[in-house]
Amino acid sequence: MTQSVWKKAATIILIGLLVITMTPVTGLADETDVPTTGFEDRNGDGWTTQEEELAFLEEVAATSDRVAYSEIGTTVEGRPLHLIRVGFPAPPTDEEIADGRNMLVVGSQHGNEGAPREMALQLLRNLAFTDDPVLLDQLQEATILFIPTANPDGRAANTRANAEGIDINREHLSMRTNEVKAIASVLEEFTPDITVDGHERPRDSGNPDMEMLWPRNLNVDEQLRSLNQEMVEDYLLPEVEEAGFTTGLYGSPGGAGGGDERILRNILGLRNGIGLLTESAGLQEPQRRVDMQMRTLESVLSFYRERFDDVGAVVSGAPERQQAAGSDQTEPFYLDGADNFDPTTILETKPSGYLLTNDQTQEVEIYKELFAIETEAINGGGMYAAMDQPKMGILPFLFDERATYTQVEGIALYDSTDVGTAANMKSLVAHFEEEGEFEEAENARALDLHLTAVDRFEKKEKADKVIKHMHSFNRLLAYQRDNEFISELAYSNLQKYAAYIIGKWETPSDSTNVVGQVNEG
Repeated sequence: MTQSVWKKAATIILIGLLVITMTPVTGLADETDVPTTGFEDRNGDGWTTQEEELAFLEEVAATSDRVAYSEIGTTVEGRPLHLIRVGFPAPPTDEEIADGRNMLVVGSQHGNEGAPREMALQLLRNLAFTDDPVLLDQLQEATILFIPTANPDGRAANTRANAEGIDINREHLSMRTNEVKAIASVLEEFTPDITVDGHERPRDSGNPDMEMLWPRNLNVDEQLRSLNQEMVEDYLLPEVEEAGFTTGLYGSPGGAGGGDERILRNILGLRNGIGLLTESAGLQEPQRRVDMQMRTLESVLSFYRERFDDVGAVVSGAPERQQAAGSDQTEPFYLDGADNFDPTTILETKPSGYLLTNDQTQEVEIYKELFAIETEAINGGGMYAAMDQPKMGILPFLFDERATYTQVEGIALYDSTDVGTAANMKSLVAHFEEEGEFEEAENARALDLHLTAVDRFEKKEKADKVIKHMHSFNRLLAYQRDNEFISELAYSNLQKYAAYIIGKWETPSDSTNVVGQVNEG
């Protein structure tokens, strides 16, 4: 064989090896005229525009039976938020997806972090056209869901925040933006086994290339967090390293990457699912950033296949374990801290639940809908949210005045018997006495005596007597506060409870604006 023939043969072999090593594990079929993104069309020189994204999604759905998509919300500037469903041989109905197994990929909550979005668009396309039998089997077992552009207004403006100037990844507790409500509606309807939250570090050039993290909030189910951590440390980090990218864990103890209950990564764990944060180095070349995001997601899919039964067992069992933990008041609840940082605010005795007034019930509706918070109506007005429920890990963050980002300030109770009555209020006084919130035991006894009288009048439905004695109770409470006989925590809760009972009896079956009355006082 001549030297030129040898060179030609060597070149062909080399090209073949490169093709093999560069072919993604998503197994995109060769010789297929598949849709491409604007980013791909420009060879990485410019992110896909919104118009190009809409055309791309339409073309993918039109040319692949495996894909369906729908609008799940709109931004304040009118841009659509889309959910894409990929299954084989076709995506199941939404009811079937909700009843079955699924995984969710959320791209670019921060509009100036473009690589996760491009990864999501390319990955959904690759799955739509793959001929890899392993992936086709996986798509039969589990639907893969995508919200490729979680912040369309921010992407259009190339800003971290949305059009209202809000960082939407700080609003997954408050639910105060259209984008977050759309994401929450998907999480609540489909309860994904695994959700990936794609981000970038805009000021980092590498070292490492890709950072990852699991939910570190200390109130996440322990079995769930353990499997989540195993996925990151034993599967994703080494596999992405093998693909040629340096890796590490995101954040530092006490800083970024902690247990903040507002961010999606931690909310995913508190919702009883596996969550993953991905953070590519934002100063690297765009194509490389997309590649490292893609390799990470391919590894997640591999983990999901390999540990499918384990994931299903741990995720499906988490709600019951969390409900049991919520009913055990001897187990503490952590209002801060993380699994790598000691907490400073701990509820050593968990509340049994939270009493909310009639006026507060309107504020709570969004949390009932998008977190599936369970409540029960209280005779005389208001509602009670017991800790004995699957989403117990979210309740204190929403309703406890001691939380950092309280959304609706409820009354923390420690006894679920006769909620909304003087009899129940007596148990709250007893709790505060046990916790050492009174200077002397006689201070607690004085309050208890007043409540004993109120309890008697409540049972006889003597509204005027109830109101009169509760006003007297309030005066005694203020006297104890002014003389430092009672802690501020006990005073605050008992004052709110007293206002609730007064309001209940002043307007039967309509607890008036208790919070407003308390604040004005």
